[in-house]
Amino acid sequence: MPEHNESARKDVLTGHVYDGIMEYDNPTPGWWHLIWFGSIVFSVLYALVYHLSPIVPTHQQEVATALRRENDQKFGAIANLPMGDEKMLLLMRDQSWLDTGKNIFQGKCAICHGPEGAGLVGPNLTDDKYKNVRKLEDIYTVIRDGAGNGQMPAQKTVLNDNQIAVVAAYVASIRGQNKTSVRELPEEMPIDPWPSQPAVDPAESPGVSETGATGG
Repeated sequence: MPEHNESARKDVLTGHVYDGIMEYDNPTPGWWHLIWFGSIVFSVLYALVYHLSPIVPTHQQEVATALRRENDQKFGAIANLPMGDEKMLLLMRDQSWLDTGKNIFQGKCAICHGPEGAGLVGPNLTDDKYKNVRKLEDIYTVIRDGAGNGQMPAQKTVLNDNQIAVVAAYVASIRGQNKTSVRELPEEMPIDPWPSQPAVDPAESPGVSETGATGG
């Protein structure tokens, strides 16, 4: 008898007919309603926490954190050194930093200065004549801030300080190679040689080897 009542309850028609199809009155199970309402509650809480709560970092903050972490891992040995001749000479003494600077140079600078720095639109960087550089640190400043009213674009919005430093060290290291240039600027003038590089015990400079080229 109970089974007959259960079957009769399930077979009740709603009276709704669509395209000749009759619809039984089979309500949605309670567990389905729980999942549905739970999803609604979760979506509201998710939106409040993820998009409005300060405890959850935004996508931009996560990217910035990842970039800082990568920068610390890559440039940890030099990140805290103040910019100056000492830092430049330190980078020029380590071939791994020069290789890093060369890779950045060929990706960002070669279009104007040529793949070997001999000059195309921009001036030759392999001789002893310069327009905007008088001392070693000036290379870093020119790369960071630009020069010539935008003829040399500022790279501070494209490269971070450590990337600019290793590019500057690489540019300084190719001085004296005297590659044949397709463009000579009459306003360029010879400048004094770079400061000499003192001998440094590698144990005093973690992560820096004694290999590498020096500027002429």
